[in-house]
Amino acid sequence: MTRDRILPWSIESVRRGGWPAMALFSIHVIAVQGFDAYEHFPPLDIPMHFLGGVVIAYFFHRASIAASRHGLLGPFHRATHAILVFALTCTAAVFWEFAEFLIDRFFGTHAQLGLDDTLGDMLLGICGGIALLTVIGYCCPRPESEPANT
Repeated sequence: MTRDRILPWSIESVRRGGWPAMALFSIHVIAVQGFDAYEHFPPLDIPMHFLGGVVIAYFFHRASIAASRHGLLGPFHRATHAILVFALTCTAAVFWEFAEFLIDRFFGTHAQLGLDDTLGDMLLGICGGIALLTVIGYCCPRPESEPANT
């Protein structure tokens, strides 16, 4: 892997797939810092974690397609693509909860309300990723890098 492949892949991945995640994270920060929204309306946590799974899966989806196009991964194949996006989305959900744990521990916040809350948050993120993969699998045309016979 050379720099001449990685930089264009990175730019394309963020440009095409990163904006929904950045938008949702901005909404999250504004909700927390500006409105103390989770204190006033705790159920807001449920759609935010589900949508978080959707947008992070979308980012990994676009990044995977771009990686195939730029020669960083092999040719696009629907099954391996879905497995990769699913695995990366699960990993992101786990690391998001690790980050919440560390922020709670070192900054005295209360993002995690216990084991049930943490596991529920991870499940919601993973379900959001599965929802996106389902929609993409049934509704979207093949990416440019996918042959017509797969």
